[in-house]
Amino acid sequence: MFPIDDYTPHGYLDIPTHTRKLTPQGVVRSHDIGFRWHFPAYAKAYGGRREVYRAGVRIAADGVTTPDSAPYHSKDRMEFRSGPLSVEFHLAGPDVLVARVCGRVGSRLTIRADYTRQIGADLGWGESGLVGRQDGDTVVLQGFEDGEAFALWVSDPGGTVAVTTDASAADRWTSLGLPDTVPGPVTVLGDRGERVDLAAVVEFAGERDHDLTVLLARGHTATSARERLAEARSRHRTVRAALVEEDRRFWATAPVLSGDWPAHWRRGLVYDLETLRMMVKPPVGVYTLPWDAMQIQAPRVVLGEAAIDALLLGYADPALAQRLLLGTFADAPEPQVPCSREDGSYNMVSADGSVCGTGPQWGYPWLVLDHLWDANPDRDWLERIYPHLGAYLDWWLAHRADPAGWLSHACSWESGQDLSPRFGDQPLGGGHPTRHLRPVDLHASVAHAARTMARFAGVLGRDRDVAGWDTLARRYTDATAELFTGTRYADVDAGTGEPTEVDDVMLLAPVALGLAGDEQTEGLRAAIRAVDPADLVWPMFVWTVVDAARAAGEHDAAATVAADIVDRAYTFWDARTTDDERTLPGIACEYWPLSGRCGGEGYGWGAFGVHLLLGVLVGARFVGDRLLVRPNLPASLRVPGRSYSVRLSHRGRPVTVTLRPRADGCEVEVAGRAVVLAWAHEESWELDR
Repeated sequence: MFPIDDYTPHGYLDIPTHTRKLTPQGVVRSHDIGFRWHFPAYAKAYGGRREVYRAGVRIAADGVTTPDSAPYHSKDRMEFRSGPLSVEFHLAGPDVLVARVCGRVGSRLTIRADYTRQIGADLGWGESGLVGRQDGDTVVLQGFEDGEAFALWVSDPGGTVAVTTDASAADRWTSLGLPDTVPGPVTVLGDRGERVDLAAVVEFAGERDHDLTVLLARGHTATSARERLAEARSRHRTVRAALVEEDRRFWATAPVLSGDWPAHWRRGLVYDLETLRMMVKPPVGVYTLPWDAMQIQAPRVVLGEAAIDALLLGYADPALAQRLLLGTFADAPEPQVPCSREDGSYNMVSADGSVCGTGPQWGYPWLVLDHLWDANPDRDWLERIYPHLGAYLDWWLAHRADPAGWLSHACSWESGQDLSPRFGDQPLGGGHPTRHLRPVDLHASVAHAARTMARFAGVLGRDRDVAGWDTLARRYTDATAELFTGTRYADVDAGTGEPTEVDDVMLLAPVALGLAGDEQTEGLRAAIRAVDPADLVWPMFVWTVVDAARAAGEHDAAATVAADIVDRAYTFWDARTTDDERTLPGIACEYWPLSGRCGGEGYGWGAFGVHLLLGVLVGARFVGDRLLVRPNLPASLRVPGRSYSVRLSHRGRPVTVTLRPRADGCEVEVAGRAVVLAWAHEESWELDR
């Protein structure tokens, strides 16, 4: 069951079939007590610089247009509360927005549909403006002589309808009520590049109780919009029931917090998990398996982001996370998993023409694979993905290694660190060739990947492969060690043979991946302790620092960084107000700068708080039929007398972990057995099969 709470009244509804190339359908973003389509996407960050149109419906009670809260906030359903009024929204397919409005109003209920269009946004011809009119029990807002049409229907036929091209007049009518004389059909013209507006206001005057349904359907023509509206009138209840069931299924096994956790953390975990659900796209085009969208605005497959999304989704549904990662490798058009879209096109080609995908250090795919195997040791999945993993590493050794075996990236895009100063001057941008650099994290990640492959080969009984992977692991472990200067790890310029001066948190990767020896770890201990969480805004950097701190035994530093990021992100996600200077609350965004301008809205890896909270602070990890717990709450939560619980799931069965801070450590209870541990010490629980 979805965890009812006092959520922020902002967010997105999901269109699972929206893609960038083959099936562009836009995104659905909240707006007051309502939602609207943004097509082809919300025009910021990954959504591009301009929208062709935005259109939607919103509700007002007695002139109040802002919601108070949202007790239900899933990717498929959102319920707003505004005083005594309850308004639930969901989609009935990608082209119909459904609202159910219930409650008592004092003087009037207002239903408003808006349509804003950029004339000639695609630089084509054939657009002149918009026209709006009432047609029987439907209000039609449409483009002419070309452009999408929208059909509005309200189950209660007793409302008064007015249409206007003046957005300020529509605002006034919404706030103060309709004038005595209401306009009829209206038309607005616009020149290429101009924005034109159209609004329909339906008013129900008088004090009364309401229980009505509102549908807004879109189509390429007014006829198709009406047809979709007619279909939705007969099936929207069935669609809603299916969405409720899908929410119930997901939340039957998804993690839920209870007890004395900060309230915005409790809700923040929900925003993150719902964002991750949006990343899972159904098969389309060249993708024959479920695939990871990376972000909702302009979906594309990127290995690094897909790996992190799979890690996070694995806390709720490890089998689905495994299928997602299998599809990433199996459906890739080339072994290196190029960044691609659903039509087979590439979207990361370097300035020298090299087709690129992210390297094995970005998103730590083999760390994720190891985690998912432990959580759900599915041999069939491992058999299917193993050849693709081998082909990926073979490709890197064949195409990105010099004759001595030193590895490089074709460009900084391929590293994941676009335009990083690690790679020197890049006059051609992120695609500028960077094969002169021997990156520390790249060599460390290949060594770690080979170690993991040796483990997988052993599980699968591929004894010959084990020896080969072990040899490769030793080779690149030694290569990584050569990149230690005596005081730190440093990238090496192949042209001079000298280490570069640029420092970077990704240079802690050998420590994070368990490749550093005692000397290297001791040499970096002060640097790990000195990391300021305020300087960390990207998931990969946070992950590397936290895992390096844990590997070095600097558990207080790990807890401090993890808690700071969780608190910062979840404060943003749970905000009650929104403005153009910050990204929208209610959904995970691309990264977490202190300003709150968090990049692309609806970005999977921005939900990294899932791992920081559950995997680092609670310290929970399933390994086969065991649950390992290493509690490491930040100092601010280590308050004796408090209790922090999280409901996890193991093979479909709920498993609750409860942490109770004490003066001498932490009592951890799982499945009725409680153990007192020092902070950051680990205990294991055997679980029922």
